Amino acid sequence: MGTETGFAPLGNVRRLLYMYGTVTQIELKNFLEFNSVDSDLKKSEIKASWAAAARHFDELRRTESGVPDAIATRPLPEENAHRAETLRHDPLFVRTFSDYPYSFEEVEVDKLVACQRAVHLDYISHLTSEYERRGRDLLDYCVIPGEDTTPVNVGRTAPNAFTASSENPGLRFLGAYEEPYRQELLQAQTPGGQPVRLIALVLGYASSTMNVYRVRKRIILANGFHRLYALRQLGITHAPVVVQDITHPKLELPPQIAELPRDYLVEDPRPALLNDFFDKQLTCEITQQGFLKAVQVGWGVNENMVPR
Repeated sequence: MGTETGFAPLGNVRRLLYMYGTVTQIELKNFLEFNSVDSDLKKSEIKASWAAAARHFDELRRTESGVPDAIATRPLPEENAHRAETLRHDPLFVRTFSDYPYSFEEVEVDKLVACQRAVHLDYISHLTSEYERRGRDLLDYCVIPGEDTTPVNVGRTAPNAFTASSENPGLRFLGAYEEPYRQELLQAQTPGGQPVRLIALVLGYASSTMNVYRVRKRIILANGFHRLYALRQLGITHAPVVVQDITHPKLELPPQIAELPRDYLVEDPRPALLNDFFDKQLTCEITQQGFLKAVQVGWGVNENMVPR
């Protein structure tokens, strides 16, 4: 397992590359209103150029219908295949990818169906440096789970709640578990009474392993969007990922994947693809106010007498 250096943005704003040619006019208006800190003049210029960007994407949808279903895949190179297979014995990896049958494959980056509309450009610079720091080892960068070192701040914000915050938007609630109480588990706090069982609420980061959903012939990106953008910017056309095979998408996949509806990603003949982010006729750059990801966890207690 590698260690990923934490990302610390410079200043209180960040630069976004927004694929506005694929959105509706009202979506663009709302996105600029709630996300952009650019001048009114720049916002007006973006709105004025939207119609041409939308027409360009409509033309792509007409001329490239079915392109997502022609994505190329190939086995991992022999030297990487054995390294990847060892992950099947990693308990954490197995739990992460226990929902669907999966395989390790290299996929064509350009034709991946994209579930996001924006690229965080400053984060791309960080990820490019991270790739260099890892010795340009594609399997390590894309598939081997890393340990994110971005700091997390935690504070008690209510008698029955804690709030955690991080620069990393991947911060999330990972679940709850219980186990017999052991004194070494609570070095900083000593509860009153006689502790018997411990119930833990776990926060952390999502798995760093790049993974995708294969639905029939197309492949939908689930995790690893920014790293794949960074690799494609470096000229890399194929990347190793965990491919999860989906048989019944309406039953097995959530109604929304990242920012977009499942049915659009699965059924549209030409949805937005990762290579569309490199099409200057489809994208614009905006400035967004910086933010922290905050997660609050809480608990409640009910005490009752119940029949045996």
